[in-house]
Amino acid sequence: MKKKLLLIVSMLAVTFMFAGCSASDDNGVKFAYNDQEIAQVAKDACETYQKYASADETYNYVVEAGSDAGISENEIEAVKSFRNIGDECGEFKDFTGEYKIAETEGNVIVTLYADCTEKEALIKVTFVDNSATYNLQRYQLMNQYGYSEEQADEALSSQGMYPYKSTDVEIAANMTFEDKMKAAGTNTLIGMATVFCVLIFISFIIYLLKFVPGFFDKEAKAVKKAAKKAAEAAKTEPVAETKAEDAGSAPAGQIVDIVKTETGESVMNDSELVAVITAAVAAASAGQNAYTTYPSKDKLVTRPIRRIKR
Repeated sequence: MKKKLLLIVSMLAVTFMFAGCSASDDNGVKFAYNDQEIAQVAKDACETYQKYASADETYNYVVEAGSDAGISENEIEAVKSFRNIGDECGEFKDFTGEYKIAETEGNVIVTLYADCTEKEALIKVTFVDNSATYNLQRYQLMNQYGYSEEQADEALSSQGMYPYKSTDVEIAANMTFEDKMKAAGTNTLIGMATVFCVLIFISFIIYLLKFVPGFFDKEAKAVKKAAKKAAEAAKTEPVAETKAEDAGSAPAGQIVDIVKTETGESVMNDSELVAVITAAVAAASAGQNAYTTYPSKDKLVTRPIRRIKR
């Protein structure tokens, strides 16, 4: 039983080992290359682009008549990138000689390092498959001119032809740890400020929502205006007019409300009306040993106190 278990574990380990090796080796690159050779090709191409960009005459010629002169769009963009390298890194000095190679999505990316007056520059050159054209040229040299494989490879490399070709050239500043922290802090502050501004704007919108019903409810608005005008009129006209016929015909003890003859609105407030009603009740119940409590704004109630003799 132990031998079977050990055999199963060993088989699984070997399977995972081969799977890992195949995953690491198979990056989709279909052309053969040498690290030192492809780095040198990238450096030579970048030096050419830098020479074109440094002189005004050659730069204008490449930009204006590049396509007519057989220069590809990728090479024109590379020359423009070297022309604008001073915006981020300063004036170009020379390559440091260091490089880094990475494979991704079937392509090979060579990263070169260059010294500039302000910052170190990173130059990334992307190489793609060109093996079909290269093999065709190689076959012609070997069959038509009797070249050997080595002689054909040397002849093609001397002409600048390889199983790969460069497409894109990207230039950026090599950011140090201090630069990365500054950029991170700036992005954080901008993000927080944006969030606070948005929150303040949302709070202002919520505050304005309470005024929205007033724009649509015209009847309520008209009632409020009328009540406001009535209150102002009551303050400016303290002496109210009464209807003579109603006052003369009212029987004794009946409460007569004081109204305006123009608008028909009552000028008596609630406290005055309660006081009149209380006085009428007291007059009606006179002689019956009744007592009256009068309302007060300070919530005090007055009651009679009687002494009982024993």
